[in-house]
Amino acid sequence: MHPATAAAAPGPQGHALFLIDEPDLPEENPPLMETLHLSVRQIIKGHATTLRLNTGMRVFEQGQPHSGIFVIEQGTVRTFYAAPTGKEITLAFWKEGHFVGGPELFGRGCHVWSAEAASPCVLSWIPGHQLHTLALQNSAFALGLIDALIVKGRCYSSLAQILGTKPARGRLAELLLALAGREARDGKPGKESEVPRHVTHEQLAAIIGSTRQWVTATLSRFERDGLVSVQTDAIVILNARGLREASASG
Repeated sequence: MHPATAAAAPGPQGHALFLIDEPDLPEENPPLMETLHLSVRQIIKGHATTLRLNTGMRVFEQGQPHSGIFVIEQGTVRTFYAAPTGKEITLAFWKEGHFVGGPELFGRGCHVWSAEAASPCVLSWIPGHQLHTLALQNSAFALGLIDALIVKGRCYSSLAQILGTKPARGRLAELLLALAGREARDGKPGKESEVPRHVTHEQLAAIIGSTRQWVTATLSRFERDGLVSVQTDAIVILNARGLREASASG
């Protein structure tokens, strides 16, 4: 499974953060740029335009025509959907090596969600027509794009299923388990049962489609039930089995 915001870039370098119930996904599917030979990356860079964005600046806007993809060189990009009512839900936070701008790759159609810089970002924009030419010329790059789209498809499919079938309490429990699990997979000593506090209550709320106040209140209930300990530098998971039961039952 695998999102966070303006001030701090959540999670380990190179991993995206999103709500998904497949904990092995990041290891099996590295970011696009990690799958390509250095010579291929250099070719891509030669056809790209470098963009530097400050926190909060839009990468692309929901409803605007696709123009290509944006490879993240530095920083974190948040993708999100805005309903006609104005309510937003965060889809994912993508980090270095990933790209945003799909699902259309070659400049057709319109964006069905938006993206913004969640921290200061350096992006490489590759126009759709150039991307099409590169994919025709280099099979490794074309296969990398396909693999990346498969990952994104699995992520968003799982997100839709979880949001559509689990109440907010279950979504929060699942997200806490996923974040703590990712710390463990990243090999950080003593972090096997912790969610780092640079992932804020607001960020957790945006991912599960709730509010910061509700997340804070629910974490307090989890703490009273002995499931977690909310500390200054981390949310420590005390009872993973209990959280999994909360995730399953909602």
